[in-house]
Amino acid sequence: MKVLINTESLNPPLTGIGNYTFNLIEQLQQCEIKKIQCFSGTTYRSPEDALSACVSASENYINNKPQPAIHHEPRVRNFLRGVPFAYRLREYLRNRQLKRHEQELRSYVYHEPNFILKAHAGPCVATVHDLSFIHYPQFHPKARVDWMTSQLPATLKQADYIITVSNLVRQELISDFGMPEDRVRAIYLGAPEGYAPLDAQQTASVMQRHGLRHGEYVLFVGSLEPRKGIDLLLEAWSRLPEALYKAFPLVLAGAPGWNNEAIKQRIATLSATHGLRHLSFVPAQELPLLYAGAATFAYPSHYEGFSLPVLEAMQSGVPVICTQGTSMTEFAGDSVVGVEKNNIEHLRDELQKLLESATLRAEFAQRGLAKAQEFSWRRCAQETLEVY
Repeated sequence: MKVLINTESLNPPLTGIGNYTFNLIEQLQQCEIKKIQCFSGTTYRSPEDALSACVSASENYINNKPQPAIHHEPRVRNFLRGVPFAYRLREYLRNRQLKRHEQELRSYVYHEPNFILKAHAGPCVATVHDLSFIHYPQFHPKARVDWMTSQLPATLKQADYIITVSNLVRQELISDFGMPEDRVRAIYLGAPEGYAPLDAQQTASVMQRHGLRHGEYVLFVGSLEPRKGIDLLLEAWSRLPEALYKAFPLVLAGAPGWNNEAIKQRIATLSATHGLRHLSFVPAQELPLLYAGAATFAYPSHYEGFSLPVLEAMQSGVPVICTQGTSMTEFAGDSVVGVEKNNIEHLRDELQKLLESATLRAEFAQRGLAKAQEFSWRRCAQETLEVY
């Protein structure tokens, strides 16, 4: 078997799809696959070279150096983002590149880890991570919504198989798009092995760098944008008793997201009045220590296809608060504290309960840690191989 994987998402800072692509490729190299070919724009690479280029680009991003793109079309890419019909033009160019290699690639199983399939003469698999652009279009740029909604039906028709990252999304595809049940499979993601419970001595370097105290802050990791429920978290945390929010500052780690001007203003205000800490982008090697040092991880997202940050926090032995009735509580079950969607008072109350009780925090930390052992990137890759 030979596999062709699109690696356009491996540009820093890595999003959830980028992390999915990176870890899947890394684990697929250990599987019984004759050859894996990675492509990105006009560039074709071995999986080793694709992952190495991603690591190098991420290091340059961290150090604020000029960022070498994973593929060699940065000027074209930046130009396309600024013109009408950019998505269609970009896909047209990508498809032309694949067409040039049609004969040699026909025997490959093509896996598109980022929703929309490109032109391929052989068997195709696509991963649909979520349908937030349909259920919450207000949380995405209009151009992206228009492109995704227009192209997804064609991908579902073209694909020999669809992978989703939760049963919630699988059922949405079946009920909303009429996908046959035997052509769509939910495969849960994993967390890197580096995420684990750590003591104060082990996290000291990161705590000192950011002026934090081990076990004495509330953590959020993710894009700072409305769809992640960050506005709900800011309000809920700011309404805690003064003694609590001073004892447990809210720490935000994540790159700026879309349509977040109001959020940025609120962050600035709470930084000045309540001691909120905004760390912006945090290097991947620091994240496990930042997670492990938190008293609680809060993630009141409106909708998630899966949510790697929740699993990473669970694997780090940190109690988690997230939104009920989502894919997060689907895979985490009763190992997390679930709160009602859009209910600031409920979120505040559950935060207060956890922060006031070390016993309760320890209980949910243990529940989450035990549950997290069920998930791994190795398992994800093995189940994906079964789909191939």
